[in-house]
Amino acid sequence: MDTSVHLGAIMDRPLRKDAADRRSALLRAAREVFAEEGIDAPLDRIAERAGVGRATLYRNFPGRTEIALAVLLDDVADLGERYAAPTAPDAFLDFIVDLSERLVRNTALGGVVRAAPSPDILTPLRAAMVKAAAPALKVSQAAGTVRADLQGSDIRVLAAMLGAGLHNATPAERNAIARRTLEFVLDAVRRSPGGAA
Repeated sequence: MDTSVHLGAIMDRPLRKDAADRRSALLRAAREVFAEEGIDAPLDRIAERAGVGRATLYRNFPGRTEIALAVLLDDVADLGERYAAPTAPDAFLDFIVDLSERLVRNTALGGVVRAAPSPDILTPLRAAMVKAAAPALKVSQAAGTVRADLQGSDIRVLAAMLGAGLHNATPAERNAIARRTLEFVLDAVRRSPGGAA
């Protein structure tokens, strides 16, 4: 089954309130369980923490990849809400900092999603990230804070840069790598002092 099609269908149709509440509880539980026990934690533990049965978990998320992607999508949706109507000239730079922090927090989840058998599974996440970044990019470009040649689709490149060094980093070195990578990315997107892209 094409997982990206399945996930798109789930995300597009509105859920009844009780179903939406159960899904939110599952996402919250997944985030907590993965943070406490690691990405290989038993999925039954997520259902138990959410107060639902296994059937409910698997009806919402057929497997580990799907639940990891859903947690990441939920994080990106939160970013989108946070930066939906920015006014500060540095909005896009703030967006990048926030994105970097989330990538560090979700390194293991990102690894599961990247290892999925079909690259199409990343399509909804990429589209959500472009949409989330667009308002901040527009404001910062209008203010002359970031490069004029940046496009919404470049957020995929920037996210890849921010996350690339984290994948095989030990927990001890992860924060240092994230900070240094963030410095490079922020320098890359800022408008040069002379005003050129």
